[in-house]
Amino acid sequence: MEKTVRIILLVVVVIAIINLVTMLFGNSNLRDIRRDLDKAKLTADSALNELQYSKSKLDSIKSDMLVFSTYINRIQKTVELNDVEKRLKEEKDRTKILDFKENIKKLRADIETDSLPDIDVAVVKKN
Repeated sequence: MEKTVRIILLVVVVIAIINLVTMLFGNSNLRDIRRDLDKAKLTADSALNELQYSKSKLDSIKSDMLVFSTYINRIQKTVELNDVEKRLKEEKDRTKILDFKENIKKLRADIETDSLPDIDVAVVKKN
């Protein structure tokens, strides 16, 4: 019986040693896993910060694009308005030119019907 008790005690001691070794190496693996998880968390946090920074940059660019678009639209409206004003002025100028031409025709007609005698023009020749 004493032999059986020794075998049982030996088995219990072996199981205790195996359990102790497993705990030591198991904790080491758990620590490694925890370190890896901490590194992954830091990397994920860093990536999240980069994404937020990129999003803010994109929002800023979008805002600048809207301001620029408004500026371009304002310029287009000003150019259109200037073009319309130019066309109206050109039309008024054409009307004035036509009026001047009509007045010139009338004045020429009045000059031709005037009763003034013809003027002789003498041409001097150079030697």
